[in-house]
Amino acid sequence: FLLLLHLVPTHQSGTGYIKFVEYHDKYMTICDGGGRGVCYFYFEEFEVYDSTRSRLVYVEKTDYAASRDTVNFETDMPQIKAEYNFTMKTNDTVKLRTEVWSWDSWLGQMVIERFIDLEIPFNVITATSIWISEQLLLSNSYRYFRIKIKISCDLHFEGPGCNYCAEHKTGENCNVCEEGWTGFDCMEC
Repeated sequence: FLLLLHLVPTHQSGTGYIKFVEYHDKYMTICDGGGRGVCYFYFEEFEVYDSTRSRLVYVEKTDYAASRDTVNFETDMPQIKAEYNFTMKTNDTVKLRTEVWSWDSWLGQMVIERFIDLEIPFNVITATSIWISEQLLLSNSYRYFRIKIKISCDLHFEGPGCNYCAEHKTGENCNVCEEGWTGFDCMEC
């Protein structure tokens, strides 16, 4: 007896988990252009959102952090929590948007970088209890965020992005048996 599960793509929700680990900027230690004075940086409008532009994470502005090439969010930026979880369409596109600003006693305030629509790849990972490490890169290799992500699927869903019904079911809520399958759990053929 061989049981084959036919996975049917659908649209489903689950829970997304994200950890902001660190921000890296190879040139952050020289943000005042010459090492004069005191130099800090901060984030403005730190936001994670889905394809409908619904906010999943939002921090209006962080405190100043001392400029160095790698900043740990947990110890240096407590306004951006180490871990967030949120109900989401797990096969949806989730993006990060923020601006990195510097302030120094010599030049004042200025925008260092605008990160717009950096994709966070929830839609390609499979539900797991293990954190998956990712780097969100900009168009260069010297400024990036390092994050960790994972998802958990709602009941009766599985696969990358929780995008498939399990147990021979189909439909928006996995409540219809696939052709040739019947019964309460769609396990009779």
